[in-house]
Amino acid sequence: MENPIKTYERIRSIDVFRAITILLMVFVNDVAGVRNIPGWLKHAEPGSPGMTFVDVVFPAFLFIVGLALPFAFARREKHELGKALWGHILTRTASLLAIGLLMLNGAAVTSMSPAWWNVIMYLGVILFWADASFLSNKPKISGILKISGALLLVLMLVLFRRDSTSGNTWIQTGWWGILGEIGFAYLISSLLYLLFREKPLLLFSVPFFCLLLYIADRSGQLDFLGRVKDIFFIGSHFGTHVLIAFSGLLCGYFLFRGEGQEKRQILTKMGLFALLLLLAGYALYGLYGIDKIAATPSWALYSSAVCVLLFMLIYWIMDIKGFVFFYDFFKPLAVNSLLAYILHVMFIYVFRLIGIAAFYGSGLGSGGIGILRSLLYTGFIYLITRLLTWAGLRLRL
Repeated sequence: MENPIKTYERIRSIDVFRAITILLMVFVNDVAGVRNIPGWLKHAEPGSPGMTFVDVVFPAFLFIVGLALPFAFARREKHELGKALWGHILTRTASLLAIGLLMLNGAAVTSMSPAWWNVIMYLGVILFWADASFLSNKPKISGILKISGALLLVLMLVLFRRDSTSGNTWIQTGWWGILGEIGFAYLISSLLYLLFREKPLLLFSVPFFCLLLYIADRSGQLDFLGRVKDIFFIGSHFGTHVLIAFSGLLCGYFLFRGEGQEKRQILTKMGLFALLLLLAGYALYGLYGIDKIAATPSWALYSSAVCVLLFMLIYWIMDIKGFVFFYDFFKPLAVNSLLAYILHVMFIYVFRLIGIAAFYGSGLGSGGIGILRSLLYTGFIYLITRLLTWAGLRLRL
């Protein structure tokens, strides 16, 4: 008889899944600028009949958000009242939306050097959201760093201007950026989980209603919302993106409520869930096809199924077979994934400031050399993140 899952245990496979996801995100974002590489290293073309592994990396981010929620909320509820938890959800959502908008607009700044604006902005983000454990005995210094970060962000917002034919030359929402999209999925998934966690029938019906919401949006049933529909992209941000995050949440729910069950039983539930996602994706393929940009149901369902299967593999290796010797390698990225994500964009602008951006994009921007460049850059971001994590710097929303 295998040991049952205990709800208070830290599931190391969740950490490893998160770390692998951020490594892949850094790699695919960098390799996207490389010329003359195989098509499977880039997003599938819109309208194509399939998808590449690159199309699953962003869904993996959404998936891990949901996967960790049952455990994260359980830890917080041991120390916080209900109102504090709701406040945390809203604060974290606002933080993700704010950083997402800053990142989205950074490339469009024309009122000053884009490189300087972005480097200062990212520095402000790091200082403001830093949880510097190495300064735990120096609260005044920690407070000064946070205030400095806030002042830098305010200054960059004051200085920000962009060229625009629409007349709006300041911050624009657009598609809200990767972190903004994650913020919306986190908000809706959190609210639905807290409302329905003691009602399994409603909890497991959420993905179905996410599909209905997307179909309602695409078919024009939500046009009465006017500009609200266009600003918030309801079909994707509140429909299929939430579906992916909630698929992760349901896997986390299997684990969290798995006390008294053998781990293989939990694995079997996940396998059946992945099969259901695959069948649903196949059944709905004829409706809108597979398209990451349009966030179609089949893309969301197939991506969710892939994430479930990958997590099952990691869970089997680590939590069933007990191969955890590589956990320490991934842990810095697991506990500091936001910092790694911020750094991997920030350093592209740093390269511009120090004058190597042209060589980085041309001399190292094609074919196998370009792929190797992206692998080395991913390793570089890993090392920087590991060093800063070891020093006690973490970003906490």
